[in-house]
Amino acid sequence: MYCKGKRPFNSFLTPSPFLLIPFFILSLLFLLASCGPQKGRLRIKGEFENLPQADLLIYSPDGGMSVVDTLHIVKGRFDFTTPVPDNPEPFTFVIVYPNFSTLSFMAHTSSEIRIKGDALSLSQVQVEGADSVLADHPKLGRQPVVVGKRLPKSKIIRRMKNKWLLIGFWASWKHGSSTVNYYVRQALRDHSDSLQAFTYSLDVDPTMVQKMEAIDDTTRWQTYCDYRGWQGPLLSRFGIRNIPYLILVNPGDTVVAVGTNYNQDIKPHLKK
Repeated sequence: MYCKGKRPFNSFLTPSPFLLIPFFILSLLFLLASCGPQKGRLRIKGEFENLPQADLLIYSPDGGMSVVDTLHIVKGRFDFTTPVPDNPEPFTFVIVYPNFSTLSFMAHTSSEIRIKGDALSLSQVQVEGADSVLADHPKLGRQPVVVGKRLPKSKIIRRMKNKWLLIGFWASWKHGSSTVNYYVRQALRDHSDSLQAFTYSLDVDPTMVQKMEAIDDTTRWQTYCDYRGWQGPLLSRFGIRNIPYLILVNPGDTVVAVGTNYNQDIKPHLKK
């Protein structure tokens, strides 16, 4: 029954279109926030062929993340978000693959990174949205230094007469390569009278090198970093293609030993 001048009962159950406007606006804002980078947070989206399911580790050696976290790949994809401190300079982030090789890149707070590649060719992985990508393998330049040949001359390294020279290459963003400093320190303590050392950092963040130099230790040696990563001229001159890497040179500037493992490649020659 309908009475003239009165609204039917079911009309009170139908909300006015004007009342729905705030709801739609809030829903739209929520969708926009969830689809893009959020302030103070880093979002990384990835897609890998031939890797349907896996867990990759991710960490930041210079404070972008406070913990080591995990990227969970399901059906070849992952979507990861983490809080990142507000900082005018970009942070370094390192992703560790199941085979322990790494992908390193630099990104600012509130960035969105997209990674795409094939698990069968990890060196060809594409990264979009990062400030820079710190490749584990640089573009090939000269041939590496060769045992039995003279070390290419460099104005950066200050040679001491009648002393052996141990050169080490490392970077805080490359997992395991900072052990170069530990072995250099050990070698200098064991052969203080006959050995000098030089270490070259491939870091692009000055604070990471400063932290290493600030370590309270009586053992000192020449360190160098031009904050250019793999673009440093000394790397090209010596043909360095991976880190960590060590070179041992005798007082006559002849390369005696090279390698990535101090105990196996270098230490036996120091005992002679």
